[in-house]
Amino acid sequence: MAEANVTRVSSSVIPVQDIDQTAGGQTYSISELDKVAGKTFGGKYNTLTAYGSEAIAAYIGSVVAENGITDGLDSSGWQKDAAGPTRGTLPTTVYAIAVEYVSELGTVGNVSISIKQTGETELKLANLDLGEGQVIPISAGLTLAEVLIGADAYTSGTNEATVNVLVIGV
Repeated sequence: MAEANVTRVSSSVIPVQDIDQTAGGQTYSISELDKVAGKTFGGKYNTLTAYGSEAIAAYIGSVVAENGITDGLDSSGWQKDAAGPTRGTLPTTVYAIAVEYVSELGTVGNVSISIKQTGETELKLANLDLGEGQVIPISAGLTLAEVLIGADAYTSGTNEATVNVLVIGV
């Protein structure tokens, strides 16, 4: 018998201390693993709720249409032209989201991923620079409206952040 659909997440964090030193009249910049951490931390996380075969969606090459604010995935208002997913079907409950900041037109700044439950303060989970990406597992699950994407700046045709987004759930 086959197992249920599994979402596999792996990650690591490497705290790096930048040390500037001057020797012989020369300045050196040395990067070293932070001694408090002593090692790389991280691992794998495969215990998310099994996702539904019809509850996974991908946005490929979507422009974030938010100017200094965030908007939930329940509407496609966060996305220029509100086209919806490139492929797949959005879940009702989100158990993981992955966002890649792939290109920038003009000056945008960062792309952010946040969560906000009813009556709570928005919590920013990631603030991505161009070329960065982040996978966020959500073990308790959130509604589409509670998972938010935004950009520091947006002006159609002038300042645009292009992202790839994967949403997994049930």
